[in-house]
Amino acid sequence: MATKLNLREFNKKNIYNLIYESDGISKADISRKLQLSLQTVCYNLTDLRAQGLVFDDGTFDSTGGRRAKVIRVVADARFSLGIDITKNHIGLVLIDLQCNILRSVRLLLEFRDTPAYFEKIGRIVDDFLTQSGVDRSKILGAGVSLPAIISADGKHITYLKIFSASDNIYEKLSAVIPFPVLLFNDANAGGMAEIRSRKAVQKIVYISLSNSVGGAVMYTKSLYRGDNQRSGEFGHITLKNGGEPCYCGKKGCADVYCNARRLSGITGGDLAEFFRRVQAGDKVCRREFSRYLHDLALLVHNLRMCFDCDIVLGGYVGSYMQDFIGELAALVSERDPFESGGRYVKCCSLKLESSAVGAALHFVDNFVKTII
Repeated sequence: MATKLNLREFNKKNIYNLIYESDGISKADISRKLQLSLQTVCYNLTDLRAQGLVFDDGTFDSTGGRRAKVIRVVADARFSLGIDITKNHIGLVLIDLQCNILRSVRLLLEFRDTPAYFEKIGRIVDDFLTQSGVDRSKILGAGVSLPAIISADGKHITYLKIFSASDNIYEKLSAVIPFPVLLFNDANAGGMAEIRSRKAVQKIVYISLSNSVGGAVMYTKSLYRGDNQRSGEFGHITLKNGGEPCYCGKKGCADVYCNARRLSGITGGDLAEFFRRVQAGDKVCRREFSRYLHDLALLVHNLRMCFDCDIVLGGYVGSYMQDFIGELAALVSERDPFESGGRYVKCCSLKLESSAVGAALHFVDNFVKTII
């Protein structure tokens, strides 16, 4: 009896996953691709419909016989919350099962490791969900991204220098957020969101160019974490031996030369204004941006030589790089001994709260993989 039940659950998971990964599919194609009988497929589809997880969305074009029904997942059957905590801000997103961003906000909130700060986060989350108008019983969990190295279980900070926080931040957040909570490195989360947005792409190296520099190594759409959860710490690659001091205590790190504050500091912390001035030909901004691009090109080149795949620019700066990607690619190409053009240098496709989205994705992926 147990074996029969396990087989039913196995088939149901596979059917749901196939529907989830497809852009609409017929029951005949489900049967063919999973090598299951039509009877088994129909039985499981009836169950999935009853759970409100799939629905019939019209019919395919006729190929000569009866038109097949288009079966899709119900995107709003469940939701996931993503929260990005930085030194000075908090960003929130709500996504559905298809990773559509239903609502997002970014608020000025300086981090303080105090009860009042966490109580404030609880109120912000409550207000955010109230304004979203979603059924809270359908929320799978809350992923929290931080500029920190996080333990494998997603509950402990193992390294954090950007601001000061105690190791029990997981417990403090869990006390004010009424859903399962897990912690994620912000750059890793951004890489997860970016690879999901590039549906046909299997591998990328993602560089998060925000107020600190990090990244993610994505392979077969999975995150390579490393032995100590430190993979993708590109900000601490030595870019200039004996160079400027980094917040980590060393000198010459890429973070010093490629972080967003290097640019936004010229315009009072307003990165959008900095890029507006670059576009307008402001000499001071243009000169500093040229220096920035030369340093960034060195980092991109080094990563290309290591991983031999597309290098995607994300984070605050990456969101503004589309008009300048050709200029950066040309600088990278000058150093490349194997190919010209630098076409592997890409601008991020997801520009809105990518770290929060990536943190939220964990709960969506877990739901899809473990559905019974």
